[in-house]
This record gives sequence, structure tokens and C-alpha cells, in this order.
Amino acid sequence: MHPKLRVAGLSIGSNAGLVAVELTLAWITGSLAVLADAFHSGVDLTGSLVALSGILLALRAADTNHGYGYSRYENAAAFVQMVLIAIIGVTVIEEAVRRLLEGFTVHITLLALIAVLATLVYDVFLFRYISRKGEVLGSSALEADAYHFATDAVGKVGVVFGIGMAYLGYPVMDVVGALIIAVVFLITAFRMGRKNLQVLVDASPPVDVLEEVRHAAENVSGVAEVHSLRARMSGRFVFVDLAVHVTPGATLESAHGIAHEVEKNVQRRVPAVAEVVVHVEPDRHEPALDDAHPA
Repeated sequence: MHPKLRVAGLSIGSNAGLVAVELTLAWITGSLAVLADAFHSGVDLTGSLVALSGILLALRAADTNHGYGYSRYENAAAFVQMVLIAIIGVTVIEEAVRRLLEGFTVHITLLALIAVLATLVYDVFLFRYISRKGEVLGSSALEADAYHFATDAVGKVGVVFGIGMAYLGYPVMDVVGALIIAVVFLITAFRMGRKNLQVLVDASPPVDVLEEVRHAAENVSGVAEVHSLRARMSGRFVFVDLAVHVTPGATLESAHGIAHEVEKNVQRRVPAVAEVVVHVEPDRHEPALDDAHPA
């Protein structure tokens, strides 16, 4: 089994267990903060299933219908997860306002408080493990999935605060704890959603990545100039398209050799680059129109 699938399976099983525990605690205590956390874990479970689907698609090899491969499905899966988190954040805020206006009761026990603390510790462990695996394996879907556990852990701090204060006789703080969770949801959804949306709409990689690519190409012997550099992202991969100027008298064979060296040097210097398309032009060639008139 592929390592990505093993990690995704762990995430799914863990989320299913957390949903069961937290729904039980919410039913026993009547706590909105715990219920919000249970909803969050439910969204996480759905998100983990979406992540698994994205990973399965992303592992497929490129074909005639998807010349650049299927890696971008991971970004799509991650974006869907962030939308789900945003929806649950808004839902929790609505319920918190309703409770404040209509009144509510909670029944917090010491056992419930200890149980929530235990799930907090487990969330921290899962976040550290899955985020590390996502980074090592280069999986956007797993990194997004790890952020679910991070927001769950941060949110549980609000839960512990809320139900802890409710246990001490301040039930309104349970609603405050739920609102803290909702804010964490919305902030996380915005940050991770924006990151993955940039990939889906063909935004360029970060400027430092483009500069590394340019320098790698310029350092190849025989290259006089690099221009018309552009790149796109797909999952963890970067696809590069650029033009190089070579000596006008260069033979076709030597020009092809220079282009090949540019490809190798770029991929060696920038490991995220999966493919480089090099256009070779004689050094007397006029600069491209897009270089002369940058947007």
C-alpha cells in the first residue's frame, strides 16, 4: 500500500473514533462547545475521505486526457475540505447566537472534562504525525488533513476553557468556547483555501522558486540569456516553460544538448520541478513581446 494511503487511512479511523466520543460527550453534557467540536470532527472525517479520493486520483499516471498528470486533484480535495470547515464555522456561530438569545443549560462533569483533554492530546499527536508525513510525501491533501487536526486541537483549547468554566458555574463560557472554535475554523479555511485555490487557477509558484529556476538555467554553459519563463503548479509538482538564447552559430545538435542540460540542471537545483520545456533561440533573436511589455 502506498504510504499516502496508509496515512489517510489512519486519519479516517481516528476521525471516526473522535466523532463517536465527542457526540457522546455532547449528548451527556449538552455542551455547545463539545457539540461544535464533534461537528468539526465530522467535517474532518468527510475531509479525510475527500483527501483519500484526491490521493487515489493523484497517484494515477499521466495519460492522453491529463497530460500533466492528476496531482491537482489533491489541491481540489484540499480546497473542498476548507470549504467544509468554513461552513461548520458559520453554523457554530449561528447556534451560539441562538443559545445566547434563547437561553440554554449544560451539565458538565469532571469525567467529561478529562475526556476532552484526552482527545486534545490525541489531536496534537495526529497533527504532528500527519503534517510531517504530508511534508515528506509531498501531499497537499495530507497537509490539509493535518490542519484539520491542528484546528481541532486549537479548538479544543476553547472547549476545555468553555466547559471548564461551565463546570465552575459559568455556563455562558461554554458558548464563548464554541465561538473560539468557530473563529479558528474560519481563519484556517481562509488560509488553506487561498493556498490551494491559487494552484487550481494556475497561479505561478512563489517568486523565489522562479528565481531558482532562472539561475539554474543561466548557469548552464552555452546559455546567453533566459526569458519567457513561466511555471504552473499541480499538487506538489511544478511545470516550467522557458526560452534560452544560444550562440547563433550553434549546430542543432549542440543546441539540443544545451536544452537538455538546462532541463537537468533546473530539476537538480529545484527538486519540485517535474518537467521543463525549453525553447532554444539564437542569441540575435529579439526579446519576446511579453518580456518587452511586462504585465
